[in-house]
Amino acid sequence: MPKIHYGLIAALLLAGTSIAAAQQEKTQQNSADEALTRSAPEAKDQPQAPAAARQNEASQSGTQAKDAAFTDGKLTAPGAPQDSQDEPSKFSAKNARLDGIATMAIPLALTDDQKRTILQQVAQGNAPVSDLAAKPSEAVPATLALQEFPKEIASSMPLISDYKFLRKKDGILVINPRESIVVGEITQ
Repeated sequence: MPKIHYGLIAALLLAGTSIAAAQQEKTQQNSADEALTRSAPEAKDQPQAPAAARQNEASQSGTQAKDAAFTDGKLTAPGAPQDSQDEPSKFSAKNARLDGIATMAIPLALTDDQKRTILQQVAQGNAPVSDLAAKPSEAVPATLALQEFPKEIASSMPLISDYKFLRKKDGILVINPRESIVVGEITQ
């Protein structure tokens, strides 16, 4: 018996809430009509756009406010970072250039001193020289005999600790051994 009471109470609450919401919406529409009639009596009979459509008018092209958070897709709010990669490439030449580079071909973030140190350490070792012609982002045969970086380099430069290398006449190829992809090239 109590289950019926709870169900009946829930149904009555739902019905009451729906009626109240409908009355409130009608009251808001009447207020808007009265205001419109006072300002322009002949415009009362003109259809009005729904509230959601009126709200979105400011976001349409050409109607942006002067203090908009975004301008040409770039965040312009006070304190926003400048010269970031969030700006669309059609508005940023730098980002357009970066968009044209394959993700795996983006150069390794090594300084010139780090590159020089790596080349010197590898040259002192006895790694065989290969004549393989590959560029960053290209796959290499998985059967290649890749070399481990010397321990002192791998420990001092964590960026390359997971990679292996292939020695060439004019430098080395840095290779991701899991995917057999060239992730960088260090030349003399």
